[in-house]
Amino acid sequence: MTRWITAAVLTALLCLGAMTTAMGDPGTPSGAALEVEDGKVMLTWSPPPPDNVIVQSGCTATNLSMGPVAAAFMAEHPSFDISLTGGTNALAFTSWTSGSSDIAQASRAIDAVERTAAEREGLEPVDIMVGAEAVAVVVNPALGIPGLNMEQLRGIYNGSIESWSDAGGPDVPVQPVGAQWGTNAYNLVSSMVLSGDRYAVMSQYDDADVPNEVRSREGGIGFLLSGKLPSGAEDMVIGVSATESGRYVEADDETVFSSAYPLSRTFHLVTDGEPDGAVGTWIGYVLGADEGQRILADNGFFALSDSDREDALGRIAGTMDEQTSFYIYRTIGGEEERFITNSTSFVDETPPQGVNITYEISPVIGGVEGERSSPMVAFVPAEAEAVIPGPEQEGSDLLPLVAVGAIAACAVLVLSIRKR
Repeated sequence: MTRWITAAVLTALLCLGAMTTAMGDPGTPSGAALEVEDGKVMLTWSPPPPDNVIVQSGCTATNLSMGPVAAAFMAEHPSFDISLTGGTNALAFTSWTSGSSDIAQASRAIDAVERTAAEREGLEPVDIMVGAEAVAVVVNPALGIPGLNMEQLRGIYNGSIESWSDAGGPDVPVQPVGAQWGTNAYNLVSSMVLSGDRYAVMSQYDDADVPNEVRSREGGIGFLLSGKLPSGAEDMVIGVSATESGRYVEADDETVFSSAYPLSRTFHLVTDGEPDGAVGTWIGYVLGADEGQRILADNGFFALSDSDREDALGRIAGTMDEQTSFYIYRTIGGEEERFITNSTSFVDETPPQGVNITYEISPVIGGVEGERSSPMVAFVPAEAEAVIPGPEQEGSDLLPLVAVGAIAACAVLVLSIRKR
């Protein structure tokens, strides 16, 4: 990515220093250790520090969805460090435009003002949708509520509507239940329903517990992440309309991505030009059906349809070959041999005995070899040779008996002479 950095913005160098760089030296393994046991040499080590640091500035809500994906990706790709920052959508784009991050992560698409600001800085924004989230509203089925509009939901959760009779239902007190503070569902309702208002008194529970708590209250109403709705609670879900006269809509794969369901928002990653290299590798993982998309779905979010996913993958310019392996060098008397492994351990099953053996380890990432570890020396003692009796050794076990017999005979002889 091209960045024009003036001398007046020296502090930006610190941020840029943490950003993605081209694949260089993969570094050196750390914590290498050696052990000799049962005639074998066992080596263990830790991979080198991540060589590809990607800073992804994003809103806090999106971090909650992308966090599990990033954790899984880094576990599988030790040469990467995905750094997620929190804040708002506006801050995400401001940070990215100023050059402080590689990717802007938002719970909406980049808008016209943000795009213009980025282009003014020489950037070419490419907006890639990677998933979505939605909040389901559940009520006690006995209330007979077919649906609510956004204004009615606002009144219920800011406390201005206290009876269901003011929202098309019976004269029963409203008993609001909600998801835990700081969760995606809590944040989405706070921003899209309350719009600056504060929550009134509300009982809070884990998403999975919200339906049962609502069902146990005569005037119960609650919300939770749609993808975490437990089995058996489908009869409690009601539709939501954006306006007073609008049509009630429930969340599904179509209404969420089309924004027809008002309590939903999509996730976007915005890059400078079509992503390639390290950034392309990371976003490709996010879009992988059995990788990032599966992880999003497992955590209650909406994965892309196959067609949308293929379209998004088509916007990736390239990825990085970052397959990691390790070379183990064994040197004996100046002669060097090399072994290869994909793990962080190695066992030399048949090392020479009675000589010093030197081992060194180096990482190989994407075909590029890094520096070797410090030499480690092992010595495998030779096994003691078994003693096989020869012809001259046969009967040797009788020698002590013969000696004892000779001494006894001498003693008897001496005694007999004295008696004479």
